[in-house]
Amino acid sequence: MEKNHLIEELKLADLFSRLESDELHYLLAIAITRRLDSGDILFSAGDRAKGFYVLIEGKIKLSKISPDGKEYILRVVGSGQTFAEAAAFSGLTYPVFAESMSQCRLVYFDAGDFRNLIQKSPQLALNMIATMALLLQSLNQKIEDLSLREVGARLCRHLLSRARSQQGETKDGTTFQLETTKSALAASLGTISETLSRTFKKLQQRGIVEVDGSSVTLLDCSQLEEIADGDIKL
Repeated sequence: MEKNHLIEELKLADLFSRLESDELHYLLAIAITRRLDSGDILFSAGDRAKGFYVLIEGKIKLSKISPDGKEYILRVVGSGQTFAEAAAFSGLTYPVFAESMSQCRLVYFDAGDFRNLIQKSPQLALNMIATMALLLQSLNQKIEDLSLREVGARLCRHLLSRARSQQGETKDGTTFQLETTKSALAASLGTISETLSRTFKKLQQRGIVEVDGSSVTLLDCSQLEEIADGDIKL
């Protein structure tokens, strides 16, 4: 029963969607389940990349540390998402730190074992290509945001994206939860906590959003989108 439940959980990941039952059972044969407490380091930048992970429950941040000790969060991994695939299949090292932001349950796949499985499953190979393409698109978007957009625009884009992912819509009155602490959100947006707090305050003063702890309510989506697109400045 437990194995069947894990199969259903793995199917939620894009990488394993559309696989046939026998392919999923082959997958389960090479899966290793792990658990982490909040604050645990799963791997560090420079560690040899021998495999990749699927997060079943919890949140994990992928970050880099600058020479002066400043943390830059590149991605927050959520339930049902895979990570470290590119590093694992390059045969090199992990380029980032992976740290749990809560209690986590995840599944590890050895790159060699997974490569053998791909040779038997054309659908899995196609899913891998699609997953890597989406990751590349996401990283390109992040680079564009950090290099071309001001903090206000970055924050507004994040809020709109978060609302869509949680509620499936962005309309006035939509309420959702931030996925991280505000300090972690600041790091992921390439800024500092003080600047993020001032930006949130400006959005509230203009009646665009309402913030209560980690809860955010969109009050004026049209203005939010104009700021996100750079049509108006905050």
